[in-house]
Amino acid sequence: MNFDAHVFADTREMTREEWLERRKQGIGGSEASAIMGLNPYSSPLRVYLDKIGKSEEKVTTEAMRQGTDLEAYVAERFCEETGMKVRKVNKILQHPNYPWMLANIDRDIVGYNAGLECKTTSPYSKFKFDEGEINPHYYWQSMHYMAVTGAKKWYVAVLVLGKSFHVFEIDRDERAINQLINAENDFWVNHVLKKDPPVPTGGDADDEAISDMYPVGDDDADEVELDSFETLLDLRELTVARRDELDTEIKEYDQQLKRALGKNQHGASVKWRVNWTNTTRYTIDGKMLREKYPDIADEVTKTTTSRRFSVAKMKE
Repeated sequence: MNFDAHVFADTREMTREEWLERRKQGIGGSEASAIMGLNPYSSPLRVYLDKIGKSEEKVTTEAMRQGTDLEAYVAERFCEETGMKVRKVNKILQHPNYPWMLANIDRDIVGYNAGLECKTTSPYSKFKFDEGEINPHYYWQSMHYMAVTGAKKWYVAVLVLGKSFHVFEIDRDERAINQLINAENDFWVNHVLKKDPPVPTGGDADDEAISDMYPVGDDDADEVELDSFETLLDLRELTVARRDELDTEIKEYDQQLKRALGKNQHGASVKWRVNWTNTTRYTIDGKMLREKYPDIADEVTKTTTSRRFSVAKMKE
């Protein structure tokens, strides 16, 4: 191994549960883009909950399973493409100066101060890999690994399933690395260690994180005094008004397009395609089911508890 990093743990005989516990002791490369606010599927608050052990363990999706299973294939294709040799690193690496900065890298490149990240993605990915565009998540993950290891380059091999294969070479950028270290240091020291959740960012990941934090309300709890949030509530009211105006404007455009289509289901211009297709939805009449077949209704009815959020202005 050509890196300057410390070895935090050997993973060769480590169970998945042990590996997950080790991950809680620092920030990994896959979390870097979330902390930088550039991951649409995660956020600083989501990562925070993972680190303090307040998150449900993620269910392995089919995409995740394929990514893991195809990692060796992607590494092999990288070697064919570049003529380089790689080897697996069965260790969690640690930054020599920032112990909370960890790296579980895919491959070390033999004879070079560089590493390889293997990625598998959907053919419907929005990124134009064939035009040299790279996912920001991949970029910041690579910067994180270069920060931990001291590597001069990082390669990202991307298999677009059933479509194409791409190799990206990312040079070490000290300015970006310093920016990342500062952001991760602030996150670890001021949030994780102090058990102080970061401010939500408005994404879906934060909706899920807050629901995980407070899944059920306390029926006996007192009303919370929100005077300090008066300005935020005023801003929310203004923003909702702007949103409603935009929704009305969009609806007007859609109505004009629907009139243009009439009974036709498809239309096209030079740059756009518009569809107004027939759909059929089947629903069960719960009231009728319960009246005619109460035993079956009880058997198939699933009860869940959720929380409904609303904001209403006080009457003057």
